[in-house]
Formats: sequence, structure tokens, C-alpha cells
Amino acid sequence: MPEQHPFRQFLLLAFALLLPCFAVWSAASAWLAIPAIGFTNMILTGWLPDFVAGVYVQGSKALLVTQFGELDGRLVPANQAGDTIAYLLDHRILSYSMPFYTALHFATPGEKRPGSFFVGLVVLYALLVTGMVSLSLKDMMVNLGTQFLQHPTAAVPPANLIALVYQFNVLILPTLAPVLLWAWQSRNTPLLQQMIEPLTREGTP
Repeated sequence: MPEQHPFRQFLLLAFALLLPCFAVWSAASAWLAIPAIGFTNMILTGWLPDFVAGVYVQGSKALLVTQFGELDGRLVPANQAGDTIAYLLDHRILSYSMPFYTALHFATPGEKRPGSFFVGLVVLYALLVTGMVSLSLKDMMVNLGTQFLQHPTAAVPPANLIALVYQFNVLILPTLAPVLLWAWQSRNTPLLQQMIEPLTREGTP
């Protein structure tokens, strides 16, 4: 019989699934993010009402509208400036974790628990919301500066904490979370057992 290479087959199938998964995500990402934008709006307007007027859908992106405007090069309340400072948030740099996870999930051979895929999507969707909050905090820290960080009454995190959370939630987690989630859900499949077996063998005295 020909030698079987389940890990190689998994990789080939995963790469083959990436293209259609990302194509569907690309077409639907704007609609997919609408509830996340709503949750982000509730969190930020409830937490930082002195800074955030709202987070809204703006085409294929989200729009973070602040309570500030610019007058003669100075930050002033929006009602004094006559305009409002707003920032575009690209949620696609966060939500690409979902098609990545989808390809890994359906490329894995073996039985899967019913609903496990949807549980994974719910976890990634929650991380999408936390990522959008982190992205919003970073934009306000960079653009509003000390007026944001040194507000006397608002519960604004320190700059170092905002930077750390942004790097983790926006730059690291969208790539890492799908892999960890897939590995946990597939831990009892023959594929994962085959991958883990050499490591456990090496650790055995």
C-alpha cells in the first residue's frame, strides 16, 4: 500500500481551502463586522463618553467619532470647533482570523463535534470586538495625546498598557488565536496525535 502522509494532505487541503474561505470573507467582511461595530460603540461610549461620540459603519470600515474638533490647530470640544475629529478603523486587519480558522478546521480529518466550528467563530468574534476597542484606544492615544492620556476624571489606561494591548490584540492575536483554537479543538484527532507523538517521545527518559 502507498505510504500515507496525513500531515502533508492536511497542509495541501488547508492551502486549497484558504482561497475560497478568504474570497467569501472578502465579500462579506463589511456585513460581518456590523455587530462588532455596534458592540464596540456600546463599550467605548459607555466607558469613555468624554472622548467617544460613537463608532459607526463607514462603508467597508468603521468610523470612530470623537468628542473633539480642531480650532486654530488646537483640540477643543466639537461644539466649539464646529467640526468633529474622526478616525477610520479597518476591522479587516482583525477579522481575517475567521477564514484562516475556517480553512484549518475543515481541512482537519476525523470527526468533529457538532457546533465546534460555530463555537470557534464566536470566540474569534469576541476577539474581533476587543481588537477594535484596542485599535480605537491606540488611535486616540496617538492623535489626542495628553488630552486623552491625562484626563482628570476618565479611566484612561496608561500609554504603555494601551500600546501593549494593541500589539497583542491587533498585531499578534488575529494570527495566533485561530491556530491555538484549532489545535485545542482538534487535540484528540489522529492528525494532532501524530504531530504530538514525536514531542512526547523525545521528552520520555
